Amino acid sequence: MNLIENIKSEILSHTVSENQRKIGLEIEGLYYDPHFNRLPVNPTNQYSATDLINDIQKNTRPDDPFTYSLEPGGQLEWASAPAISLWDIQKQFDRHVELENQICKKNHIDRLYLSLEPFCEPNDIDIITLNKYQLMHNLFTQTGRLGPWMMRNTTSVQLNIDYTSEKDANEMAFVADAIQPLFSILFSNSPFMRGKPVETTNMRWKIWEDTDPNRCRSLFDHGIYSPHKIIDDYANWLPGVNTIFKYNENGNAEGFNGTLGEMIISEPNARKTQIISALHQSFTHVRFKTVLEVRASDRPPKGMEMAPAAFLAGLLTGERARTDLLDVVSRWSFEERKNLIEIGNNLSFNQVGPENKTVGEWLAFLSDLALSGLDERGTLFEIKNERPLVQPFLDDVLSNGPISIQTQKAFRNAGGSLRDYLKNYCLESIL
Repeated sequence: MNLIENIKSEILSHTVSENQRKIGLEIEGLYYDPHFNRLPVNPTNQYSATDLINDIQKNTRPDDPFTYSLEPGGQLEWASAPAISLWDIQKQFDRHVELENQICKKNHIDRLYLSLEPFCEPNDIDIITLNKYQLMHNLFTQTGRLGPWMMRNTTSVQLNIDYTSEKDANEMAFVADAIQPLFSILFSNSPFMRGKPVETTNMRWKIWEDTDPNRCRSLFDHGIYSPHKIIDDYANWLPGVNTIFKYNENGNAEGFNGTLGEMIISEPNARKTQIISALHQSFTHVRFKTVLEVRASDRPPKGMEMAPAAFLAGLLTGERARTDLLDVVSRWSFEERKNLIEIGNNLSFNQVGPENKTVGEWLAFLSDLALSGLDERGTLFEIKNERPLVQPFLDDVLSNGPISIQTQKAFRNAGGSLRDYLKNYCLESIL
């Protein structure tokens, strides 16, 4: 097989039967000391994010199926084991929270349930001492204005979904990519930046749009938008993206001056390993690994962590729901898709999107469709209906606007400084 065929083969190497389709979830968080300062990232004379991950890993049980990692600015990422039912992932997450509570209480750590650091500039935050993140930082300071913000100052929820065939993967990727601007608005939770309200700016979406345009943004932005051959187009696009890092024979990341395609073919005896590495160096909102990953959701408020996953699960894995959505978004013109991506920068529900319908109207449509898809999932997998994991969130946001807007309104109504507001209303202290 040639390079493109190798990449496509790897993407499709873990297809499953319909009744065995599983979902995985990754959730990131921001952590602070008792004085409301971000935890230092690397080991120092005070408790650090590195200490946090070491302690929480030491306290996991052998039967805990989830894992942890640290993001570049010390954000702790919890990753579930894949499961068919989101209720099983909720149980895993509840166990994680139990562990996290113990460690945070013992070490006087607070948690802020926002998706964007409200005060610090990127230069205020150290970066983890891993070479791949140093290489990433060096690249992103050249490719966009906001890459350092993405690495050090944001958190997200990322959903991984098995696919059952090439057709299934193409359709899921197409509809997921088409609705990402709306999905991002719906789950926006980034109300403050540099100590000030962001107003109606969808800030985390805007940050990702200006991190590295050649490897981020929507699949549509890279000419990948055919519902019938997205994997083919993705496998053709990926080799031309610049390499961030290459793993050497010892498993250590090192610089590589060339494209991902050149990086892959530079190691003929480790082609599979290098292809997997290349797939992880694409940062589009929707990307392929050996599963489909959807990345545009902000980290939701406390207690709503499963909401983005349930929303997408209903839309992408409910057969009738996805067919209906595919029919709708297939009608959107090139200009409507392009305009919708621009609309994603603003949180207003009154913006006019495809088919002359407002963002609010499209979000109501998608929400109804997602809930019907969850009904389908309950029947298909013979599981407890997952509606309660997302419906309260949808009812709130559709009635009162994005969480980012609601939080800014609450801050203004409270009066006083932003620091005092966050301490009193948004910062969880369990001391």
